[in-house]
Amino acid sequence: MENTRKSTASAAVSAGQDPEKTNVEFEDAFIAYMDNSTEGSELQPAQQQKNLTTSAKALDRWFKERQKSQGAPRLLEVPNEVLVSNGGPLQITGNITLVHEDGRVQYANHLSLCRCGHSRSKPVCDDQHVDMEFLNSGKIFEVSEIAASSRPSKVTFSCIKDGPITFRGRITLHNQFGQECVKMRGSLCRCGQSASKPFCDGSHSRVGFKTG
Repeated sequence: MENTRKSTASAAVSAGQDPEKTNVEFEDAFIAYMDNSTEGSELQPAQQQKNLTTSAKALDRWFKERQKSQGAPRLLEVPNEVLVSNGGPLQITGNITLVHEDGRVQYANHLSLCRCGHSRSKPVCDDQHVDMEFLNSGKIFEVSEIAASSRPSKVTFSCIKDGPITFRGRITLHNQFGQECVKMRGSLCRCGQSASKPFCDGSHSRVGFKTG
């Protein structure tokens, strides 16, 4: 990956509409894409803010102002990418909208989503894959449906109760083996049992997967 690369129904529909016209509760969960200095930190918000770079502080301040008017953040000049990590989560970067099962809408530029099925903070990874010895290599067996593009665009991920995470919008999935797959829509496994990882094959129904 060059530089930055290789770096419920109604709710999902609403997220795809013009964000200026939606009236939902937005979760304050923006993560400055270019700054990882506080990742994993247990500092209080004021302390975290103190440790941010100047550019990250400016982005965070701007994002919160946008939230006041219930508007989505403008596009950052980064493509939507999903790193299917070896034995770990889906590391997503880009212009992300995440629709939770309860309809909450979260905007972010970086997310780590559980794919082992055991996170206690679903859909977000909490490193349970380590204790559960989730051994999937992250290989991708599907081919691209569309051409890759570096142009910034929006992608919406929607959490399905007791099921997968669906997505709509251009994303490039890649892994440590150099495999890439570009898609506009699909379903991502989060029960850890799919034979088509990282994509869903319906195994969540067979194994009785529960998201809450």
